[in-house]
Amino acid sequence: MSIALPLKSHGTESSQDPNKVSLSPLEVLSGLPRLQQALHRVQSKIAPVWPLKDYVAVNPFLGMTNQDLLSAQRSLRMVSDVELLMPIEYYRDQFRNGMFSRTEIDAAVDEMVSDGVAGAENIDIRQIMAYLVATDTTKAVTPRRPIRTASELIDQMYGTDWYGTIREEISKHCSSHYDQGQSLWLCDWRDLSLYRAWRCTLQHDRSFEIHGIKGFRKFVDLLPNDADAAALYLLERLGVPDEIWEEVLLCHAMATNGWSAWTQYRNRVAEPCDQDSDDFWGLLAIRLAYETALANHVAVQFDWASVIRSHRAMAVSNASSNHEDLWRLTLLRASEIAYRQKLLAPIAKAIGSSRSHEPLLAESPDEVNVASVEVADTLRPLAQMVFCIDVRSERIRRHLETSSNSIQTHGFAGFFGLPLTFAPLGGAEPINQLPVLLQPKFTVYEGFDDVDAAKTARVASNRFFLRKLRQSWKVFSNSAVGCFGFIESTGWTYGLKLISRSIGPIDRGLLNRALGKSARNCPEGVAKCDHDRIGPCLHGLEEQGMSLAKQVDMAESMLRGIGLTEHQARLVVLCAHGSQTENNPLKASLDCGACGGHSGEMNARFAAKLLNQTAIREALAARGIPIARDVHFLPALHNTTTDDVTFLDVSALPADHRNDLQVLMQHVARASKLTRNERLDSLACTSERALMHRSIDWSEVRPEWGLAGNAAFIAAPRSLTRSQSLHGRAFLHSYDQRCDSEHQLLQQIMTAPMIVASWINLQYYASTVDPKHYGSGDKTIHNVVGHFGILSGNGGDLKTGLPWQSVHDGEKLQHQPLRLLVVLAASRTAIEHIVDRNPGVRDLVINGWLQVVAVEETAIHRYSARQTWEPVLFPSDNNRHSDSLTPSSVHSFADPTESVR
Repeated sequence: MSIALPLKSHGTESSQDPNKVSLSPLEVLSGLPRLQQALHRVQSKIAPVWPLKDYVAVNPFLGMTNQDLLSAQRSLRMVSDVELLMPIEYYRDQFRNGMFSRTEIDAAVDEMVSDGVAGAENIDIRQIMAYLVATDTTKAVTPRRPIRTASELIDQMYGTDWYGTIREEISKHCSSHYDQGQSLWLCDWRDLSLYRAWRCTLQHDRSFEIHGIKGFRKFVDLLPNDADAAALYLLERLGVPDEIWEEVLLCHAMATNGWSAWTQYRNRVAEPCDQDSDDFWGLLAIRLAYETALANHVAVQFDWASVIRSHRAMAVSNASSNHEDLWRLTLLRASEIAYRQKLLAPIAKAIGSSRSHEPLLAESPDEVNVASVEVADTLRPLAQMVFCIDVRSERIRRHLETSSNSIQTHGFAGFFGLPLTFAPLGGAEPINQLPVLLQPKFTVYEGFDDVDAAKTARVASNRFFLRKLRQSWKVFSNSAVGCFGFIESTGWTYGLKLISRSIGPIDRGLLNRALGKSARNCPEGVAKCDHDRIGPCLHGLEEQGMSLAKQVDMAESMLRGIGLTEHQARLVVLCAHGSQTENNPLKASLDCGACGGHSGEMNARFAAKLLNQTAIREALAARGIPIARDVHFLPALHNTTTDDVTFLDVSALPADHRNDLQVLMQHVARASKLTRNERLDSLACTSERALMHRSIDWSEVRPEWGLAGNAAFIAAPRSLTRSQSLHGRAFLHSYDQRCDSEHQLLQQIMTAPMIVASWINLQYYASTVDPKHYGSGDKTIHNVVGHFGILSGNGGDLKTGLPWQSVHDGEKLQHQPLRLLVVLAASRTAIEHIVDRNPGVRDLVINGWLQVVAVEETAIHRYSARQTWEPVLFPSDNNRHSDSLTPSSVHSFADPTESVR
């Protein structure tokens, strides 16, 4: 956006009446439909953000996946200063540390040319190599974007901070309007749409006028009552040509990207509403009102003709490909190839060596090796443990398998395919225990399965009373009258609590909690002897339409998805996971994403109860899924902070299974210890005790690394990867194409778990590449706003991504920003058909937001952007180039995590 010379000096008002609405009814009728179309297009480019209680990873580029990464960066750079690629300096360090070499750069260029990336055929690798070798670290100057807000331009002219002032005003209003009980005094107009509530508030709020914008309240009072009509009027007042409405609106949306994301959640997920009360449109109208009033106050005129010329010129320049952007994309691709080679080389070797032996992957369900089935039946495993596909499960699964050959592990989505809402006993708010992309189909109530209604009612009453008592105490301690007396009379009692939370365990009980014993939240208001008896109940399902047949459908889908349709062990453990941290507003981001940002405990317990029912088993047997009488399904919970595994509902375990459980617990304890020891270095811990203490340390900003380092999604038989360490970087989903002749399971995997893994991967990618716009800043200065979000400090925009401490250890990155590598042990034809039938999947694959690789019996191929299959080659170390800068670069197939960390 260009700007003409001010008509008047700073601080004076324009001679034009700021309160005069100049649009005629005919102009409104003709312009409104076109504006609404532009608003819809802009809205589709903004990803939602979920509230803290359900905080889950979201692909921040959700609305941009219909174009490739480089095109998305160029489009966003027209209107914002966001960054989608790491700087050259980062890749220079990667190259020097041997993360990739000339071999991978050559391969990257070849693949980009094959994929049809614009300008790839003109890449001069010698220039890239010279840049990597150079010692000059001067950063390239990003072209000045043509579209800017009025406040940005005025700040550049006068050295003011109107941009920040407007952001604070908007954030103040949104925080108040959306407050969910944090404030004692709630907004009087919370039932209205955001825009209409803002207009009501401005009748009394003089803040912007105090800043110097006289007549602002009157200006707002005369705006149209509908957000879209107001936006049309304000764009006309600014003189914005309809040719660039969309770009200007996107610029304003990105100016408060956090609140734009929150209104997206409110509109599309929490409380869908009609166009007249669309809060996203209202947010843009509010921003435009501030910007228009400011532009009128400072008396600026915009040279929109020059803006359009600059916009077109930049678009032409982008089409001809900026060489540095291409270089950085090439180096990103080289890093991804280096990781791909490291991951797939053992698999390629395994399938190569199996050609003269028993194949690892049968081409069809008819090729099952009968002899192997008979051996498996005679060598019945001690236990089969089903973990979530979360990358944090990979380490403990590996150590369990190495601890004992009699333990098999499987990977499945942590909600176990159960589309349920969990209603805690005592009137607490129900919790959706399923991926946020899905809708719950029934409610599971907490209670006792084997006690009378009177006892259940007493427990519910006790829990309700305790919760209300805590709420009342909190209101009193925070009130204007009670807070002073509270501090004076009881504040000293918090000293011991602060000491114990700061210096570590001071007694055996605290030590036990640090060692994972508090991974479960013990039910409150319940006698100690009943702790293991209260949980999700099966009763009440049929009243909700969940007949026995539908319950059997759920059980069948679960077992087929896991791959446990026959030869089950005596103990089948359904192991959910949850994180244990203190003083962490973003705790849900460390819990189970498949359970909507909650612990998966209730899903595992409900699934085990369901599968242990005699009626369910009889119906499953009739459907070709026999379950022996001695098979017992047992729930468990994996604490990802301490790597402790707690077995649940043990009281229901048959007596003749208790010895099996004791042996299994010994193996699990050994695997947990090995997993903790493997994690010590990455967490800078010197002992297990120090690692354990992180789970209860209220000052710890890095209790665990969560899903940092995630880079691959693998859907295959466990035998394909069991022999190698994946360093906690891969989502592992069990899949055997021999049991999926119609490819229905493969489609479910590619349209649900794979998409969720991509969301997680791209959230970590964005929070690392551009923490300013897509992260959430420094965790130590986070402030919770309205119980639903966080601000950095005492103001600013709502934060949407991960804190810097989640991807960086203070010295170096803990997350290597790579796009997700999807490895599918399935036929190319089946994968291609699924991609073609699902537009959302096709956009991710064809536009390179993830890479799909097919592992077949004899070869490995990648799916190109031109929808062709290209063989994945594995050059030997002897053929590697010697352009690297250090001897260590010869080992570019080393685990990338080690160098990054």
